Amino acid sequence: MAYFNNAFNKTFVVASADLAAGTSTSALAAGEIGLVDGADWQTVAVAGGGVVPGITAGELAYIVEGSFYSKDTIGNNPGHGGYKESVKSKGINPRYITRLWAANCLEAKQATAKLCLGSDCAPCGKTQFMRLDVKGSPALRFLNHNAYAIADSANVCCVDGQEYIDPALILATMAQMALADPLIKPFVAEGSVDGLLESGLTLAAGAGYSVDTHDTTAVDKNGAAISASSRPGFKAAKIKVLTVSGGGATGPIATYDVAQAGAAYQEGDVVTIVDAGASQDATLTVGAAGLTVGSVTVTSTTGGVSTDAVYTVEQIVDGTYVASTDPNGATKISACVDFVGAYVDTVFGNCSFDTRDHFNAEPVEIIASLLDETGNPCNDCGVASRTPGSMQQTKGEEVIRELILSERYRQSPYNQGNADSARIREIEMSDELLAAVDRSATYRAYYVQHSVPRFNNPSGVFDNDQYVYKIYAKCSDAAAQTAVKKIMEALEAWAADNGNKVVFQDSNIYW
Repeated sequence: MAYFNNAFNKTFVVASADLAAGTSTSALAAGEIGLVDGADWQTVAVAGGGVVPGITAGELAYIVEGSFYSKDTIGNNPGHGGYKESVKSKGINPRYITRLWAANCLEAKQATAKLCLGSDCAPCGKTQFMRLDVKGSPALRFLNHNAYAIADSANVCCVDGQEYIDPALILATMAQMALADPLIKPFVAEGSVDGLLESGLTLAAGAGYSVDTHDTTAVDKNGAAISASSRPGFKAAKIKVLTVSGGGATGPIATYDVAQAGAAYQEGDVVTIVDAGASQDATLTVGAAGLTVGSVTVTSTTGGVSTDAVYTVEQIVDGTYVASTDPNGATKISACVDFVGAYVDTVFGNCSFDTRDHFNAEPVEIIASLLDETGNPCNDCGVASRTPGSMQQTKGEEVIRELILSERYRQSPYNQGNADSARIREIEMSDELLAAVDRSATYRAYYVQHSVPRFNNPSGVFDNDQYVYKIYAKCSDAAAQTAVKKIMEALEAWAADNGNKVVFQDSNIYW
């Protein structure tokens, strides 16, 4: 059998990977990583894209990173002042690379639940009931069991002659009651449906616009297109241009109005007003002043034309929203209430960090449902939906634990659990290791798996020791990701050049 019963892991956390060829391993700064030629222990050029790196023929390659420690004491050498040792992989033979892959960046996503009522779903004289369930490991850790609450609309009354109650008022009343329940409150919040304000923001210069309604497209702060699938609750806004200044239809747009409220926008999102007849589209970067927060979306439909308005639960209940007394009349009123999982676990700072601290690996899950007066699920009116949450992949909390473990294999100490651990970590420079990882960030992980054949084996059996190197780059650091990708592609090309057709799997992998 192999020396290790599974692959031996080693962790690298990248601060920079775009190194010039010929950089000595002793010159690598903290977090700088490169592909090194075993012949001279200097970095080689990694162009990526199928270009074979210039590793000396017959030599092994090494993945090498500059140490995060300002001074090492590996080998218990403080009497001689210590020395600074770079972090190295085992020698990589291109013929024995078995797998190259990367895990996609996946940000955490809150679980959501939605409950919708039509215009004729709340007849006068009938009490509505809603059940809100909370499931998942956060609830189990907090309560030792899953939780639920039942809310009702018993306090909502009709006026003389009224047949149906405004569904927005029904939903907000039940939501307010459920969210006040002490078992539900730590885990669920009303949905923050961020929309564009109705007026008051200035757009960038545009031309060719008339007083009309125009569709919009939107991208997030990273430039990725926003859609309902990428951001639950998103609705593209309908923008009506009110004033065009600067001479006819050729100057900048001064003001605008929202004919149909947008939803699920966040600060930093960029909205582009698209008009096929315009010579220049106008753009708007959503700022804090350009957001309105709500959890109840009210849809008014008259003559087949629908418009949306977004309110908070409090705005519906306190009378800011004027409830219709004839929601099933000429103008039909329907409404939806949104909930989000909102549990946040306790997180300690670096000073008191302990690898044994719990960190969430599973989001809270919530389910909203409508009940009839007997307590059974109501299937004849109302629509309930939900989207499961997901945790961010390779979050900083996981990366720092793997980095500490990897350093412990190198005999680098990490003291914890004692009253004076913080002082000892400062002496042993473990604080420099903690500072290398942003525990609140998400990292993209790149993996190199290879084996080292053991030709001289006392058992007389030819076998291999297997190694996996985990190279982490921040999801927000595009330059570092590009540079690491070049290293992966260089290893792929090098392996292929030596008859090993291993393929770098760069997409659609979640680990």
